[in-house]
Amino acid sequence: MLRYRAREEALSAAVKKECDAEEEHYGRLPDRSVPCTTFEERQFGDLVTSDIARDFPCTVVSLALFDGDMMLYACSGIPLPHGRSKLELTRYVTSACLATEYISKRYRDDKLRIEVCLPNGQKVDGFLELYNRHVAIVTSLGEQNVHSVDVELQAVLPSSDGEMLAAGRAFRLLVDLPTAQERLNVWKPVGSYEGGPVAVLGGPVLGEDKRIIGMNIDFGHDGPRDIAYVSFLPLTLLCRYLKRFRILNPEEIHFRGYLLPSGVHTIVHSGSMKRINRIKHYGYPMPPPLVLQFNGELCNTFEECFGESLAWKGYPFNVRCCTNQGVWMQLRKDVVKDISRRVVSIASFHGYERYFVCTGLLIKWHRRTVVLTSASLVRSCSNDEEIDNALKIEVFLPPKQRASGKLEFYNLNYNIAIVSVEKKFISICPEDIFKKDSTRKLSRKVVAVGRESRKGLLIASTGEVKRSDKDCKLDCKDLKLSTCKIKKAGIGGPLISFDGSFVGMNFFDRRMLTPFLPRSKIVQVLGSKISLSLPSERPTTCFNERGPARCCGCSGRSFV
Repeated sequence: MLRYRAREEALSAAVKKECDAEEEHYGRLPDRSVPCTTFEERQFGDLVTSDIARDFPCTVVSLALFDGDMMLYACSGIPLPHGRSKLELTRYVTSACLATEYISKRYRDDKLRIEVCLPNGQKVDGFLELYNRHVAIVTSLGEQNVHSVDVELQAVLPSSDGEMLAAGRAFRLLVDLPTAQERLNVWKPVGSYEGGPVAVLGGPVLGEDKRIIGMNIDFGHDGPRDIAYVSFLPLTLLCRYLKRFRILNPEEIHFRGYLLPSGVHTIVHSGSMKRINRIKHYGYPMPPPLVLQFNGELCNTFEECFGESLAWKGYPFNVRCCTNQGVWMQLRKDVVKDISRRVVSIASFHGYERYFVCTGLLIKWHRRTVVLTSASLVRSCSNDEEIDNALKIEVFLPPKQRASGKLEFYNLNYNIAIVSVEKKFISICPEDIFKKDSTRKLSRKVVAVGRESRKGLLIASTGEVKRSDKDCKLDCKDLKLSTCKIKKAGIGGPLISFDGSFVGMNFFDRRMLTPFLPRSKIVQVLGSKISLSLPSERPTTCFNERGPARCCGCSGRSFV
């Protein structure tokens, strides 16, 4: 029991240390300086009876911002059509003042949340999704029984002497609060609202024919008497904003490569800050709005393990296995020992942010110990015909050996890279892939090996070498295939036989089969470059060899 508690405390301390470092780099929310004060709603205009409210062209809801149980702000909102979302959601458009208040009230220990109050008094949770300088979108789960606004309706603005009606809903009074004003126009004073009743913001503006012509978005003051007025957004401009937000667009949003539209922002909720910092640190794209709030997860990450895991000696935590293959039990002890001393995790970084991470194999080359791995480690994301020279490389051999790496050689056609290690590692057993063995035959049963990047666990899965594959679309004749199932963590890792012999280097293409470059081709590419010194020890810092033909399957960011 004491040992288990010590392990849990050690894990908690390690996670906190990593989170603190990320927070230090990306910035942290301020500590609470003064306690927040409770927001007081103020009435304006005349109360509306339920009979009159039923004749409104849309439902009006109240949106309230809370820190725990304390109300900090409340305004109105208008339901939007359900649009193209596959989930059962209800969206409300409101004034961007709600987003401004949310941002200004954020602290490290806040418990900010939004509640939506419906006309029948029911309250549901809301999430602040998108906003720009005028409007904000609040989303709640489930399709609520509300009448949405037809934002594409071409409403006609009243004349300068026409009458308009501004409506809002109080959060706790559960009534509609309208007021009639005369001589109103777009972006012009709409009369004096004493005390600036916030409930009107986000509410609809109705014309003489009781059709919606816009939405109230902000307060202002004008004239020598400092008269308060409310600015409203015309329905045509609101419709344009919603299309830019992709709220009204019929096409489906693809999460891969999602980017916020120009001029549109999203709020990282306080409870998601640590996850967002981790996503940034690991170099993954930012998720679309509300994906984390709705328990979305990143797919195909470099942290996903495969097969069966094996911990290094002294590892203090329990190890979970992805399969019941019993891979490590099938290998001789000396083979497992050698693998653990020559398979490393290798990562490249742009400053603090990780760019790529995969597995590498310590081999003998130029009478030195270097790392053989995939050239995807250093391949440019903007041009897969080039490498990114600005990347920094780090090599990790558990439990505590870490060192900077230097790119010595790469061949983008065969997706091969050689990295030297600046600090000498101890207790290693580099593979001699150039050693000739006339008795060696290509083994049919093989093991794909990788090294998990965070904790340094060895991971492996078994399979067989396939002689041919009619469905294979790769146009590189030198690539072979195995039935070993791996994840991205296995990129650049060795494929070995059950006696420990090196068979080839693994790649990953998201299929059930795993392509690999055979040992013979690797030896052919690297063998002609053997000399007494490394490329970095000569005038040329790194040697690039262009092969006779491109292995299309081995290059690019989609196949690594």
